[in-house]
Amino acid sequence: MTRSVRRCQTRVAAPLLMNMVFKTTGIINVKESGAAGDGRVNDTAVLQKAIDECSVSGGTVFLPSGVYSTGTLFMKSNVTLHIAKGAVLRGRPDLSIFPHIVSKVPSTLEKAPWRAFIYAYEQKNISIVGEGTISPNGEHKIFQDNIGDSPDRPYGIHFVRCKNITVSSIKILNPAFWAQRYRECEDLTIKGISVFAHANFNNDGLDIDGCNRVIVSDCRIDSSDDALCFKSHGNRPCEEVVVANCILSSHASAIKFGTGSVGGFKKISISNCVVKPSEAKHVVHPLKAKKGLMGIDFGSVDGGLLEDISISNVHIEGVETPIFMKLGNRLTRVKGIKKNTCGALRRIMLSNIKARDAGPVSCSITGYPGNRIEDVVLKNISIQITRYSPLDIDTTKRINKNLNQTGKKLLKGNYLNDPEGVQVPENSDHYPYNRIFDSILPSFGFFLRHVKNITFDSVRIETLEGDKRLPFVLNDVENVRFIKVLVNKGKITKLWKHNVSIINKKK
Repeated sequence: MTRSVRRCQTRVAAPLLMNMVFKTTGIINVKESGAAGDGRVNDTAVLQKAIDECSVSGGTVFLPSGVYSTGTLFMKSNVTLHIAKGAVLRGRPDLSIFPHIVSKVPSTLEKAPWRAFIYAYEQKNISIVGEGTISPNGEHKIFQDNIGDSPDRPYGIHFVRCKNITVSSIKILNPAFWAQRYRECEDLTIKGISVFAHANFNNDGLDIDGCNRVIVSDCRIDSSDDALCFKSHGNRPCEEVVVANCILSSHASAIKFGTGSVGGFKKISISNCVVKPSEAKHVVHPLKAKKGLMGIDFGSVDGGLLEDISISNVHIEGVETPIFMKLGNRLTRVKGIKKNTCGALRRIMLSNIKARDAGPVSCSITGYPGNRIEDVVLKNISIQITRYSPLDIDTTKRINKNLNQTGKKLLKGNYLNDPEGVQVPENSDHYPYNRIFDSILPSFGFFLRHVKNITFDSVRIETLEGDKRLPFVLNDVENVRFIKVLVNKGKITKLWKHNVSIINKKK
């Protein structure tokens, strides 16, 4: 038995059990095992050996104060990685120690092997805790490129098909790619972490991909790309998730479902969250939306079912579009992924949502011909629009398959010549985001198309400037209810009952 393994055992003394040795959890202090922790020496081998040895009988790999320069670390079952206050686990700028890892799980994202800083596959009882920092060093030039979804940039944390995971209290700073991706994992708890991710393109803060039984609470996430993102790139749905008490900032979407949406999303509850502008001093995201693109973003376009979602008590500040819902038919295909022909977006409840300093891109809820979004309730919603002209958007870049694709100028067209929105393109096979229509929408409040059974209950839409558009435009909408809908248009406030454009086209 090695000396390190002995340290992973604890001798218990008790009156009747004085001479018995119990194989319970112990601690390996990596500095005592040979780690330099000076930020210069490569500590990968020492830390990996500690993880491997503690996995034999279970235990804690303890990183005291210091800077540990490493490549990829492979987490193992029954191991707690404790990063103490003052300790930094830093990515070493050497791509040779970040191997490309071949995925064994079908996914629309894994079109090539990917790198990761901390990785685990089919492990259980894993924890990453402490008040220290995981700094993958994504700002270093060796990790920089301008390619969307580049497999050469490592994830910060990437756990695949693992069970019983806890991540708490740590800080994650500037990953090269997504800060965290938990893929098809079960029984995942993430609590009290802080993420700041503004080093590169695709710097998502937290991605929950096809996981079951998840709790996320008391987190602060500030990211260049999506902050809190639910995905289902594979065949499994993202299901039974509870999110509470988080502060979220993003130059893209703060709370997002999709775009990878094969397996779908079910039974998810989000409550008591704040969405506010990022504290980053520069904007890496190519669309340059300093205050963020979307607050609450639903994008189901790959055939999965998005259903039974509840979002309540959310304060949103500064985003272009507070609420966006899109059911589309992009239907991304790769080997091993089930071939859905259409998806669904239904049974959505949004309540007690307050958005301030919003605009200039209108909220929208849209399906596509023959496939309607169904059973949506918006209750106690307040939206204040301060940037009312979509022409204020200063960019000619659009997202469609590649983050750097340069295309036609966004938000073309004149809504005065199309007050009913019949000329707004469907673009149902495009990347779903608030500017998907490449057109100024005909309403300043909500544009609805291909929707069935929707209720606006106690909803207030306020524009601080005059706007010639109507507050609501409905196109191919069946069974809509307006209850206590109040519109403040400049200095005019009125209960809005009749000034709504409704076009119900036959199938």
